[in-house]
Amino acid sequence: MKNHWILSIFMALSIVFPASASKKDEHDLKEKQARLDVVKAEVEDGRDSLENEVARRYGLKQKLVDQREADKQEMDRLRDAQERAANELARVKEECLAREQTVADERKAAQAAVEEWSNVKLALSDAFKKEADAVLEAFPIDRETRRQALEKVRAEFAGKQDPSQAWDDFVAYACNDFLTGAKVSLVTGDVLPDQGAPVHLTMARFGNVFALGVDQSGQAFLIRQTGRLGAEKYSVEKIGSPSYSAYVSGVFGEWLKAGKPLGLVKTEILQNDQSRLLVSGKKRSFWADLYASLKAGGLIMIPLLFLPVWALYLTLWKGFQLVTRRRLYHRCHKEAMTFIDKGNYDAALEYAKRKKGVMARVLEICLERKEHGRHGSERAVREQIMQEIPVLSRGINTIAVIAGAAPLMGLLGTISGMITLFAAVTHFGTGDPKFLAGGISEALITAKTGLAIAIPTLLIHDIIRNGKDRLLAEIEQLSISVMTHIWPEE
Repeated sequence: MKNHWILSIFMALSIVFPASASKKDEHDLKEKQARLDVVKAEVEDGRDSLENEVARRYGLKQKLVDQREADKQEMDRLRDAQERAANELARVKEECLAREQTVADERKAAQAAVEEWSNVKLALSDAFKKEADAVLEAFPIDRETRRQALEKVRAEFAGKQDPSQAWDDFVAYACNDFLTGAKVSLVTGDVLPDQGAPVHLTMARFGNVFALGVDQSGQAFLIRQTGRLGAEKYSVEKIGSPSYSAYVSGVFGEWLKAGKPLGLVKTEILQNDQSRLLVSGKKRSFWADLYASLKAGGLIMIPLLFLPVWALYLTLWKGFQLVTRRRLYHRCHKEAMTFIDKGNYDAALEYAKRKKGVMARVLEICLERKEHGRHGSERAVREQIMQEIPVLSRGINTIAVIAGAAPLMGLLGTISGMITLFAAVTHFGTGDPKFLAGGISEALITAKTGLAIAIPTLLIHDIIRNGKDRLLAEIEQLSISVMTHIWPEE
């Protein structure tokens, strides 16, 4: 193809430059013409080939354009499909996120339900524990029955772990106990009196308030509330009063025939310590009243009662110390002065060396320094007196501390009594005053005892402190008297 183009160009140049008129030139012209024809033929062939090539390439280009258009349409279709797929993927992602959030919320709700279920179980367990403690405060003949029923409910709950069923069982247990304690009936059972062995009683039970019972020998008993908490809430006492015992024995026959208590029932409705006196038929002695009063004060009464013993010991010790030392100092001064008045200083010095105490040391200092004058001895005498002050003051501050600690310990007992009082209010409310009596008694008794100890202890402290001050003043007067007799001119 390239050679044809070169040949065509050469022929064109040959036409531009005309041949010479010579034959040679004509011959050459003919040759050139022949070659030109050949070239023309080749050019025509080349043109045809070029046109065919152009047509072929145009067709290829048209196909390429068509293919490009088709590819563009396919690309648009694929792009639309991709957009639809992306939109679908985004929708699926959003749906997945929504479902994940739903799953997370459901998981949180399930966890909250599990925790709530656990809290319900824990609350039931706490209720069972509190009820187990409350069983100790149940009516004496109900304690074992309630304990067994409660243990049955707890065992079923521990096995099935079903709080709803356990709650129903617990409510049924509580309702049964409530109904039992809200009716008047004749029952039999074993009880443990405050004194003696267990006895089997036939009892007229008035709910959970009190009961009258008779044993097989005809001895009458009273079951009453004491106002305390725990296992001591109820007291089982023999009826010692002849008139009350005869009344109980008399009405029991009628009650047994009727199958239930009838008519008016004589009892002490306050059910306090006075009830015990009425039931026993005995009058309590002063010491018994004192013991009961101290016992009502609680454990704080033990250290509180130790304080007056300690204060009494210190009072006796300091009183004995002050009295004996006063006598010793005056006797030592009096006997030494008999020698000094006679001018027998050597005998007075020997006497002072044999004796003990601050007065003997003062005499010894003054007599040994007789030649040095009064001024040099006064400082040494003052030092001896100052050394005696801690000896005489020992224990006095302790008495003051006891006087201050006693009301504080009484206040501690008051706080403890208030705690007991509020515990009784929590258990039984404020409807029955006898349940509050224990806490109030503990609070008032400890405060009263603390003040009863503190007031006389303060007075004793003041008396002993004044006695110590007077003794020190007497020591100074005796020392001045000695120095005045030894150095009368100074």
